[in-house]
Amino acid sequence: MTTRRRVMDEIFRFMLMRPADRPDEAEVAVLAPVELDRAQGAGAARRQAGTYLASGHAVRRSDELEHGALALAVRALLATGPRPRADVEELVDERTGGSLHDLLGTESFGTEEGALADTLVATKLVSASAGSDARGLAAVAQGFDALRRAAEAADGSPVGLRPLAMPTFGEKPAPDPSFPTRHVPPTERGGAPSSLPDRQETEAERELAQVEATIADLRRLRAADFRAPAPAGVQGDESGPAASRGERAAPTTAGTVATWRLEARAVERLRAPARSTLSRLDVSLESAGLPVALQTLAARREELLGEVERVRLADSAARRVTKIGSSFLANAPVSGYVGTPGTAIPTGHGAVHPVGIGDLLLVKQHVLRYEGGEIAHVENVLRSEHLSRETRRLDRTETTVLEESETTTEQERDTQTTDRFSLKRETEQTLHEESELKAGVAVTAKYGPFVEVKANADFATKSSSDEATKQASELSKDVVARSVSRVTDRVLQRRSTTTTSEFEERYSHGLDNTAGDANISGVYQWVDKVLQAQVYDYGKRMLFDLTLPEPGTAFVVAQSTDAADDGQHLVEPAPFTLRADQINEGNYRLYAQRYDVTGLEAPPEPFRTLSKPYDGVLPEDPHEQSTSEQLSIDDGYRARFAYVSSAYYFYGGAVWAAVVGSTVVDVLTGSYVDMDGEVGTVSISFYSRQVRQLAATVQIFCERTERAMQTWQLKAHAAIVQGYLAKQQAYESALAEAAAQAGVVVTGRNPGWNRRIATTELRKQALTLLTAQHFDAFGALELSPQGYPQPSLARAQAQMPYVRFFEQAFEWEHLAYFYYPYFWGWKPAWGRRMLLDDVDPEFADFLRAGAARVVFPVRPGFEAAVAHYLETGEIWDGGQAPDVSDPLYVPILKEIQEAQGAPGAETPHGEPWLVRLPTTLVALRQDDALPSWTKVGEDWQPVA
Repeated sequence: MTTRRRVMDEIFRFMLMRPADRPDEAEVAVLAPVELDRAQGAGAARRQAGTYLASGHAVRRSDELEHGALALAVRALLATGPRPRADVEELVDERTGGSLHDLLGTESFGTEEGALADTLVATKLVSASAGSDARGLAAVAQGFDALRRAAEAADGSPVGLRPLAMPTFGEKPAPDPSFPTRHVPPTERGGAPSSLPDRQETEAERELAQVEATIADLRRLRAADFRAPAPAGVQGDESGPAASRGERAAPTTAGTVATWRLEARAVERLRAPARSTLSRLDVSLESAGLPVALQTLAARREELLGEVERVRLADSAARRVTKIGSSFLANAPVSGYVGTPGTAIPTGHGAVHPVGIGDLLLVKQHVLRYEGGEIAHVENVLRSEHLSRETRRLDRTETTVLEESETTTEQERDTQTTDRFSLKRETEQTLHEESELKAGVAVTAKYGPFVEVKANADFATKSSSDEATKQASELSKDVVARSVSRVTDRVLQRRSTTTTSEFEERYSHGLDNTAGDANISGVYQWVDKVLQAQVYDYGKRMLFDLTLPEPGTAFVVAQSTDAADDGQHLVEPAPFTLRADQINEGNYRLYAQRYDVTGLEAPPEPFRTLSKPYDGVLPEDPHEQSTSEQLSIDDGYRARFAYVSSAYYFYGGAVWAAVVGSTVVDVLTGSYVDMDGEVGTVSISFYSRQVRQLAATVQIFCERTERAMQTWQLKAHAAIVQGYLAKQQAYESALAEAAAQAGVVVTGRNPGWNRRIATTELRKQALTLLTAQHFDAFGALELSPQGYPQPSLARAQAQMPYVRFFEQAFEWEHLAYFYYPYFWGWKPAWGRRMLLDDVDPEFADFLRAGAARVVFPVRPGFEAAVAHYLETGEIWDGGQAPDVSDPLYVPILKEIQEAQGAPGAETPHGEPWLVRLPTTLVALRQDDALPSWTKVGEDWQPVA
């Protein structure tokens, strides 16, 4: 007994491959173009190639070359293999009457050889023939190469043909290291790579590169490049009386001290592009100062970064996703319904031709039944067991963000001034004068023995004078500075965000075998669709056989257009792929807006100027003081320059110096100093002598540290990522919910409607190839003054005969088609196209197809009219549309019957056969027996 086995399914196949053998360099003829510069890289050469092909210098055909026929003859001689050098010499002598060396010595040979290389290389670079016979020119180039090799070969050496090869193109020259490199757009530093080999920079990118280069130039300035303002001191006169020193008041000056201005020589040392950029922004470093210039440049840089990022984000916007079949795909832009055609009615024809006259055989099929196929799942329940299964899927996202920030700044200074001027002068004078005059005469006479005579005259004068003068002078001035200034800056920011996203789906089913006496099983089978197909013969027809690209793409795009929201649309957020170091001042707002991120901190300013004031009055000689304090540098900044501006009243020999950080500054003359990048605090000390009244302000010019910028980038990046993840999770939850609903509702379209969609798309593409137009010339409606669509008489008169000819000249209802796999389509779309699916398997093939073959017949009687069109581009044999008396006239009843598949004169051809198509449906068997099949004739049928 003969037994027959079921055909085994193929598991896999493989091929063993090895690397290709690399030919010897001497065996390959490398083309050497003359007009194309190989040193500038492939991108520059590609642009030169386009210009060269558009010029009149490119070679189109071999007959344009003087030595073209000879080169082709040499190639034909060597086509079967290498030949002796003498054979080539003999052929040259026969054709030209000269030797090989004479031929190569002519100027025309070298010129034509270079022109050939230029044309072939340019054609390859731009991937376009530009009307030239590239294949024939390549054969001529091989002949030229063989002639040159024969001339250089030794006698008796064989000469053969060599394959042609493209030359290599060098890299672009490295940029000048002294000039900053151009700004790299986000798309090239972490985003998706550009699809163009040499993408042209936008105007914003070019200006951004110039602004960043200018900022880099200004950051290289030194303290010596600044112009110091004129001293604001007034010298007192101490040559007069001592009392006059305290009576001269210090002068007051009006106006603003101009600081941070550059010397003219420093401005001239800047590169010309930097000066041009500053001039374009209306910034003068000699009048505006460095802080103003840098702030202006930073603001412009932020604007340009945003503009560049907006261009990049336009290609990665959030996608609205639409359900197509049983899949969700991204939307395409919507278009209107009424408008003016872009072109005139076409007058030409396509480059297709009928494949000939043949029997029109069509396959018709009809659903015969649905039956169980392979096992999809088996659920087992033991005896006396109750199996209950409940599936619960819960996606919950809860995000709570609490942010609190408080800043308090308190400053206290005493500035109380009490002037006390007291002059006390006391004069006390005591005058005592005593004068005494004493005068007397005494005479004594004695006569006796002796005569005694005594006479006395006495005169005395006593004068006493006592004078005392007391004078005291007191001058005093008390200065006590007491000023209380309390500034409290309290910034309190609280941000609380609570996001709760919850999606839940439940599935519950059970098998009750508690009362059973045996084990049971639930067997699930895939459902197969069984159709019966039959070939029908329609007789002789003129047939067209075409292959169409990606027939389902137009339907996919149409389904994903931004139409009214019918519950089938979801919004998929654009992926966020930037790294933290790619977040900048220009793009963080754009991403925050895209992903609904709020409370995002602004980036720290690139530059900041801090200042601290000092003042004093020193009335007592030598008018001397010293003091020191700390100036706090804001977190995230480092000191770059320092300058002390001052006004003072001084005497001869005055000294006033300041120590800022580690640098000594002469305050009297005023100068800028370079700082050492101090962070946190800067120590400031003053010493003065012979300076009676003084006021000074220490200014520290700071620049942002890299660490501060990186810290902000990390915070901003984390916030944006959180926003993106929240939107992505919301989208995935909505998508899962929509997919879950697909299991409880009828999805897809009626298969008959799907076939109409597919055949209409195939007909449209066939007409495009047949007529060499893309239907841009059609649209015969216009809007009335009241806004209603109405026919445009001129357009309708021109367009409608064209429409009628191509609808009636072919039997579109007999269009036969076959779909080829997705990999014949555009490769970047493979990932999406190969996963397209639908409950209608034939329509799923249409959606996934990378190409389709179609065969369609010419309506009997229209053969001559179609042939006339293919030769001249004229419809209706160059005349008007036919009337009822014309053989080409098609009654509308016949057109309707044929479109609806009414039976005609066709006859069955051969025997019918069954076609099984798998579906995505699953059915539960009535019992727990495993399925089996038996062969009936040539068909395998399930056993009941």
